[in-house]
Amino acid sequence: MNRRSQMIKRISKSATLIGFVLILILGTALLGGCAKEEAITPPSTTTPASTLTEAPAKEIPQELTAGLGRDPGKQYGYGAHPSLTGVYEQLVWLDYELKPQPKLATCWEVSDDGKVWTFYLRKGVKFHDGTPFNAEMAKLNFERINAQKPGQLGPLESIGVVDEYTIRFIHSEPFAPFLHQLTWPFMSMISPNAVDEEGKVKEPIGTGPFKVTEYVPGEKLVLVRNEDYWGGLPKLEKITLRCIPDPTSRALALETGEIDLIIDTGGILPEHAAILDAHPEIEVLTRLIATSHYLILNCQRPPFNEVKARQAVQYAIDQETIVKAIVRGFGIPGKSVITPALSEWVDPEIGVKYDPEKARQLLSEAGWVDADGDGILDRDGQPFKVRLLLHSGLVGRWPYKAIGEVIQDELKSIGIKVELQVLAGGAWSKALKQGEFEMSMHPYTPLGPHFMLYDWFNSRGDMNLRRGVHYANPRVDELTELGKVTMDEKERYQIYREVQQIIAEEVPIIPIYHEVMINARRLNVEGYKPHPWFWVNWEEISVSE
Repeated sequence: MNRRSQMIKRISKSATLIGFVLILILGTALLGGCAKEEAITPPSTTTPASTLTEAPAKEIPQELTAGLGRDPGKQYGYGAHPSLTGVYEQLVWLDYELKPQPKLATCWEVSDDGKVWTFYLRKGVKFHDGTPFNAEMAKLNFERINAQKPGQLGPLESIGVVDEYTIRFIHSEPFAPFLHQLTWPFMSMISPNAVDEEGKVKEPIGTGPFKVTEYVPGEKLVLVRNEDYWGGLPKLEKITLRCIPDPTSRALALETGEIDLIIDTGGILPEHAAILDAHPEIEVLTRLIATSHYLILNCQRPPFNEVKARQAVQYAIDQETIVKAIVRGFGIPGKSVITPALSEWVDPEIGVKYDPEKARQLLSEAGWVDADGDGILDRDGQPFKVRLLLHSGLVGRWPYKAIGEVIQDELKSIGIKVELQVLAGGAWSKALKQGEFEMSMHPYTPLGPHFMLYDWFNSRGDMNLRRGVHYANPRVDELTELGKVTMDEKERYQIYREVQQIIAEEVPIIPIYHEVMINARRLNVEGYKPHPWFWVNWEEISVSE
């Protein structure tokens, strides 16, 4: 039996064991022009006349508990994750096709030169504390955001209040990603009473359909519906979001009815999906989302400061095998670094075929040989040994450890020794930022192509620096800067297509797979629809018998 067959057999045995344990335990854009704002019609409260005496309908408590693998109150520093909780809203949101749509803004206009954006805000909106939402409140929020995240609003010259419900942004040059940028959860509108003098959020007070009543860090976030929500009364009265880091425990909790729903990217591991789907009271829900999973290479640190070493790793990794054996088909093998969820921006010609012989050839050309016959390549007396860092929290949401083991085996076959290290989140982030690593697995969910290509590959890009890629190419810098100011999408596609081609050639990161998110509901939970940016449509969900 060859190495690849042994590897797949080992993976299959491991997954079967997990399933067996579970069974034993359980026994089973507008760019311009504004439409008139539509009035919201409240549901009728008139009871139709009847000559029959009917038994009173049984009332079903509109409460549910959802599980997920991360703390729903931690990210963004807002006390409630905007995408997962229904507490916050932005001026604009991304719909199920990842297209910008009105939310707290009813419509918007952009000037012909692409420098001036005008947003017309929804009337009758209040924050959870009763403070009216208007242009002044929006301006305060964007000033806070601009102070905390300089540059994220583009080359901003000014934010102006035109009238009570109109706000205007003026840029020094066009900023093509601006509309998508406003959909970022960090762009949430927060009551000014909930923000301290330094701009930090003291309380999670937004405009959304639900508000926070209790938060136990690392355990749960409890929400109740906003009786004054501008979009109408939500069906659910109470939601408890439970942080369950262990993926097997999450699956068990759904099977036993301890929770009613599993949400979020990385909510369910692939090996648990079939077991849950076989349960008569559970439906597994899947959707291609904007999240992709990458192998990051530190381009500043030997040996991956040389392009041939990076190219060799790319040729040695078989994404098809990983998707088939580890991800169980809940993903698409990585080709371009841009997710196919943004298919209109993907260069379809990009894709490197698995070719270990090509990998060996590249390493030989770079001077790597097995001088002592131990199976590990050497150069200048140094063996080709690298570390692959894994985030302990991410291991509980995606099969990173199993993927790491496959990569370890595949690179061993071409003479590279890989040491897997699982680090706590803080230590992992520190190691990446300081460049004290060679490889790491990382998920990323872009709002659009700019956020992938600029943030990761421009030499000043936030993710490029913060995650220790340290990739620099003057042509990529030039193109990603040009992409920011090019308003015509056809022209911008050609710019981003060239960037994708350069990245595929120079390999600062390797797309392993693009995620098909796995969620699941008990059948009495109705109305949940998985979103490609994992927003939860809480206002449309209800509970039946």
